[in-house]
Amino acid sequence: MNIDYNDWRNANPWLTTRQLANLTSTSTDFWAKLRGRGGKDSLPYSLIGNRPRYRKEDVEAWLIARTVRSTSERVGK
Repeated sequence: MNIDYNDWRNANPWLTTRQLANLTSTSTDFWAKLRGRGGKDSLPYSLIGNRPRYRKEDVEAWLIARTVRSTSERVGK
């Protein structure tokens, strides 16, 4: 994932799925599947109406928690 620091810094504190996908160079489907899977390793989100919104600080903490040093490492090991 390539995150542009300036885009990240200037983003609204509540991100839409599309904004999150754009900022992390992923697809909206990736985030929809992650929401559907749920569980302790999923990214927390809030529903505003019926639309998911992600707090920037939660996204940042989630990404940091998933940091690995090798492809042989698995998150949560």
